[in-house]
Amino acid sequence: MGFIGWVIGAVITGAIVGALGRLILPGGQDIGIAKTIGLGVVSAFIVGLVLGGVNGFLAIIIAALVAAGLLWLGIRQGFLKPAP
Repeated sequence: MGFIGWVIGAVITGAIVGALGRLILPGGQDIGIAKTIGLGVVSAFIVGLVLGGVNGFLAIIIAALVAAGLLWLGIRQGFLKPAP
C-alpha cells in the first residue's frame, strides 16, 4: 500500500477516533477538525504502541477512550478550550 496509503488511513482513523473521543467527553469542546483528527491520530498511535496486538473494533474503542482522556487533560491544563 505504501506510505501515502498509510497516511490516508491514519487521517481517516484519526477522524473517526477523534470524533468518538469528543462524543464520549460530556460538554462541548471548542476545537476544529484538524485538532480532532490530530487527537485521534495521537490516540491511535499510543494504543498501537501500548497494545500492538489489538486490532479492529476493540482498538478503535480503546483509542476513543484514550482520545477522550487526552481531550479532558488538554482542557484541564488549558491547552484546549471548552465550548462557551
